[in-house]
Amino acid sequence: MAYNYVDEHRLIRYRGGQARDITAFAGDLQAVDELGTLSVELSFGVIVAPWDQYVEKNIVVPGDKLRVVNHDLTVFSGQVESVTLDGGVTAYDRGWYLNKSQIILQVTGMPGDEAIRQACAKAGVGVASICSLPTKITQVWLGDTPADILGEILETAAAETGKQYQYFVRDDGLVVQELPTAAIKAYHKPADNLPAFNITWALGQVSGEDSIAELRNAVVIAAEGDGKAYIGAQASNAASVEQYGFLQHVETVTSDPGTAQLKQMVQNLLSQLDRVGRTRTIGEIWGCDEVRSGVVLDFNSPAFGISGKNRVTRVTHHYGGAGHTMELEIEALEEPRAAGTTDTVSVYGLPDNIGTGGSSDGVTTGGTSGGAAAFVSTAMSQVGYREGAGNNNKYGAWFGMNNVAWCVIFVCWCAAQSGAPIPTKYSYVGDMSSYFQSRGLYRTVASGYIPKAGDLMIQGDRHIGIVRSATRSAVYTVEGNYSDSVATVTRYYSEISGFCTPWG
Repeated sequence: MAYNYVDEHRLIRYRGGQARDITAFAGDLQAVDELGTLSVELSFGVIVAPWDQYVEKNIVVPGDKLRVVNHDLTVFSGQVESVTLDGGVTAYDRGWYLNKSQIILQVTGMPGDEAIRQACAKAGVGVASICSLPTKITQVWLGDTPADILGEILETAAAETGKQYQYFVRDDGLVVQELPTAAIKAYHKPADNLPAFNITWALGQVSGEDSIAELRNAVVIAAEGDGKAYIGAQASNAASVEQYGFLQHVETVTSDPGTAQLKQMVQNLLSQLDRVGRTRTIGEIWGCDEVRSGVVLDFNSPAFGISGKNRVTRVTHHYGGAGHTMELEIEALEEPRAAGTTDTVSVYGLPDNIGTGGSSDGVTTGGTSGGAAAFVSTAMSQVGYREGAGNNNKYGAWFGMNNVAWCVIFVCWCAAQSGAPIPTKYSYVGDMSSYFQSRGLYRTVASGYIPKAGDLMIQGDRHIGIVRSATRSAVYTVEGNYSDSVATVTRYYSEISGFCTPWG
C-alpha cells in the first residue's frame, strides 16, 4: 500500500446484485481481528426510527454482503449476521462458515495440509493457500467444526515442527501460513499536508502484565491404546520448576511419530511453554490497514514497557470520527526461557497399537509397564494431597497400616500403581534402602553420583523421596508425608545420604 493519501474508509452494501455506499448511515464502524480466530468481526450502528417516515428503513438486513474499502484497497469483505432492533449490526468475513458448520471427518496417516483441505471441502469453503504441513494426522471428528479441526491439526504440527502458524479467510478462500517473524513498517498519513509517519512512534495509554499463568516447565507426550495410557517422551526444566513450582503440560498424540520426532516435539513444546508471558495493550494508536493479527511491529518505547519485536494478537480498527485509529494487544515475540535451560529430556517411544481407545488407571512408558517416567508421573499426580487428623491418609489405608508415618508407604503405593521395580511391602526407610544395597543398586552422595528421574532419595533411616530431576547442585523430588502432604521439594546433597537406583 502506498502511504501518499489520507485514509478514507467507505462502507459498501451489496443486495440483489446492486452496490450502495452506506457510509453516511453507519456510526461507530469498527473491525476486530484476533489471532487464533478464523473470522474478522465488523460492527456498527445504523439509525432506526420506525415512527419517522423520513428515516430510511432496512438499510442493512441479515444476509447483506458488506465491503469496507480504503480508496482502492478492500480491508473487509463479509456478510451481515445480525441486526438488533436498535440498529446494531454485526458482520463477519467468510471464516464465519468454518466456525458454524459441523462436519464428520476421518483421516489416517494424512499430511496435515491435506486434512485441512478435506475439512474445508466438507464445509464448502475454498482454499487459497496452505503451507506445507507434513505432520501425519490420524483422527476421527464427529460433529466438530472445521475451525476446531484446523486448530487441532495446527497445534499438532506446531508441537512437531516447533513452528507457529496462523490462519484466516480471504475472498478467495482459507490461508494457512507460518507466523511471520519479520517486523513490518506501519505508517499513517494524518492529513494531506503532512507526511506519513511510523505509528509506533506515537503511543496512547499502555497497560499490560507479566504472568506465569500460561507457563509450563514440564511436558509429557502421551497416547492411549489397547486400554492403556503410554508415555512416549517427557522433558522438564529443573531450574524453572525450582523457581515457579511444577507446572506440567500433557500433549496427546494419536499415532507414533517415531523416537526422533518425539524428542523434537517434547523439546519444542518445553521451549515454547517455559516462558513468562509479557503482554501489553495500547489503548489508542494511529491506524494502518496493514496491521492485522499475527503481524510483527518493532517498538522502541522502554518507558512504556514496550521494546523490540512484538506480535499483534488482537487489533480493533476504528473508522471515521477522529480518523482511523486502533487498539492493539501485543506480546513479546521472543522472551528468554523462564529460569535458564537445565532441561532433562527422556524419550521412550510408543507402541504400534495406540489410538485404539480405552482407558487405564495405570500409566506405562514406551509400551512397557514399570518405566521411571510412569513412576514419577504417578507420584506427581498426587501433589497437593494432605493427610487427615492423626496421620490418616489413603496410602496408609491402602497399605493396611494407617495413622503412621507414611513417606515409604507413599513410595510403595506409587510403585504399585505404575508397575515400577520397587518393593511394595516396606514401611521403614532402612528396610527399603537395605533392599537396594543388597542388590548393588545404591549410591552414596560421597560417590558423586547424580541421580536420575525415578531414583529414591534417602535421608538416613528417617525419610525417603522420589527423584524428579537433579543437577550437580540440587535434587528435585516429590515426597509423601512432607509437612503432612505430598509435595515437590528441592534438596541439597548435604541433606542426603544416598540414592536407591531401581533402574540400574
